[in-house]
Amino acid sequence: MSGAAASCSLAFNGPTVDVCNGSTILPPSLCPQLACATLPRNDKFSSPFTLHSSLKKRVAFTLAEVLITLGIIAVVAAMTMPTLINKTQNRQLQTAFKKAYSVQSQALLFTKQNLGIENLSAAFAVYDSNNKVYYMANQFYNEYYKYLQINDSCEYEKPVRNYSNTADAYIDVGTSQPNKQLPDGSCANVKINASTINITVDVNGAKKGPNRLGYDIFVFEVNDNDALVPKKTSKKYTDDELEDIKNQYDDQSLATSVPAQAGNPCSIESSQRGNGLGCSWYALNDINPDDETKGYWESLP
Repeated sequence: MSGAAASCSLAFNGPTVDVCNGSTILPPSLCPQLACATLPRNDKFSSPFTLHSSLKKRVAFTLAEVLITLGIIAVVAAMTMPTLINKTQNRQLQTAFKKAYSVQSQALLFTKQNLGIENLSAAFAVYDSNNKVYYMANQFYNEYYKYLQINDSCEYEKPVRNYSNTADAYIDVGTSQPNKQLPDGSCANVKINASTINITVDVNGAKKGPNRLGYDIFVFEVNDNDALVPKKTSKKYTDDELEDIKNQYDDQSLATSVPAQAGNPCSIESSQRGNGLGCSWYALNDINPDDETKGYWESLP
């Protein structure tokens, strides 16, 4: 190699650079791995050791590529965000439900202690057939509401809907629109009917949605042991069966109310106006009423 015995030189589109002898560009240990030669001054040498940024290929996205990528991200977000939002809302409803159930249970215990009564239903769910009234009801109501510290009334701007969202809700064993507001913004109502003490709660209040039975509005009852228990579906009726029940009553009010609530319905398949009346048990135990392999809150219809 003529003129290169004592030197190893590379050309970088400029003056010849000595990379082996006395150079600070590369350590001497790398010189034996390079083919020593003096390249012509204008030849470009492509090497991982090239220091000139002008010899590197610059990588960039075109405007079209950026727009396509953003479009894909937007589509994915549009597909996933509603699901994420629903899951978050359902978790919030579940938390509010558990809190409301705890508050109402404590109120019942407080009422029982203050009244000094062993069997609340036997004492207060007594119907006077002559006057058609539960004559002891107000005493229970006043004591119960005292513990809840009612500070305002709950007003609903639109009718409450049933569990399957197929009709405006109707229940008379409790109420579809609990009208007593608690300090935390939730709503409650106590109603003695059908010889039972029924307690309805709206776990997040009238101003927040969805205001549907089985979503944020639930009905409980006081059992013979003075415990607050959730209502549960006792039977799923077909449309033909409900029509038969309706035809049994000459009284129009009964022909409306009884089929609407028959079996304490809680099913996506039910169109009864009282659908959601029996959802409290499923919500408390986190069991889907139509598919026991799924959770209640994760699969709200």
